[in-house]
Amino acid sequence: MMHIEEGDKHNFWADGLPAGLTVVRQFDKLVMGAWVLCLIAYAAAFVLLRSYYTLDPYFLLSFIGVPFDLVGLIYIINRKNISSLVITVILAIGGYLVTNSLMYIIIVVYVFIGALGVACVVDAIQRIIFYDVVSHIRYVNVKEKLSIKDRLYAFIFNVPPDLDTRNIVISPKKLGNKFPWKDMGSTIVLSLIVGMFFWIYLSLNPTFMQTGTISSDVPTFIFGVMLYVPVIVLPFTVFKSLDVKIGTNYRDFRLFNGALATIQRMAVPVFAALIFVLMAMNEQDPVQVLLFIGLSAIIILFVVILTSIIYYYAMEATTSSDISKKWKIFIPVPLMMTLHKDDGSEKIVYPGTPERDESDMSEISLTVRMKE
Repeated sequence: MMHIEEGDKHNFWADGLPAGLTVVRQFDKLVMGAWVLCLIAYAAAFVLLRSYYTLDPYFLLSFIGVPFDLVGLIYIINRKNISSLVITVILAIGGYLVTNSLMYIIIVVYVFIGALGVACVVDAIQRIIFYDVVSHIRYVNVKEKLSIKDRLYAFIFNVPPDLDTRNIVISPKKLGNKFPWKDMGSTIVLSLIVGMFFWIYLSLNPTFMQTGTISSDVPTFIFGVMLYVPVIVLPFTVFKSLDVKIGTNYRDFRLFNGALATIQRMAVPVFAALIFVLMAMNEQDPVQVLLFIGLSAIIILFVVILTSIIYYYAMEATTSSDISKKWKIFIPVPLMMTLHKDDGSEKIVYPGTPERDESDMSEISLTVRMKE
């Protein structure tokens, strides 16, 4: 709906999200609802079990990826792909009979079902946030008073303050049969940066620093925690797939590049803090911490590659297409629309077509009278 916004220097016409501008499906609502409720239930169960029973915390943390297992199970049932569920059960039971280890069952379930759940959650988050993000960024540099969301999105996407953000456009890329290895490469880099926060936790946690106190459940705990890394990183890929950018007369500003710059900028002090913590350790065993840092890095690579393959092959095309179809509802006409082509191509001339002198065209002046 069109309305007048107060700008920094003058007022301007702005429009909120029009009716019908949503790409969130009922399945996405089901996925997010199940994931959030299961996450809350897991947190409550963790607190209660730690309060009344003397269970190893890393045994309980091994089940931190269960919310993704639930979502993956919902996806399998929705797609009626029962064969993958049967294969997972057979591998889990067979592995347990051979190894007699519960850790093997948990990891198999995480790999074959949890990774599906991660991709579903990422897809749902992209559909929920996309138009909310672009609608706030569209007017972030012309408003007089910025909301919390405006400031948050401007920070995350590193939007320059002197940029006219109203000319926001998309250029969806053609999705072929080739796997987007470059996109996945940038995703892996971002994931390793996010993983540094976890590594700092390892370095500062006294339990990890004491030799001989690490339980056999820690590798499973790390695997479960790493399932959450793609949920933080992969939602930004939709802005790269659709090439969301703010057009200018010079170099366009791409939102994905802005988010990438923000994460990289944050990584510098985080990495410095990690090095400082490792150097400051005295009586503890730093080799043990470095061992688990290396283990978590390997798991990050495996989880991100696995979930990226599932997402790019099964979900990216549909999500990008659904968002592109709604773009004309969001912005019917680009802000920088001219009478001439700006791409340097020759104008098509049809014989006998009358031409009008542009100097004869009148100018339109709009003024707004404020009530005192």
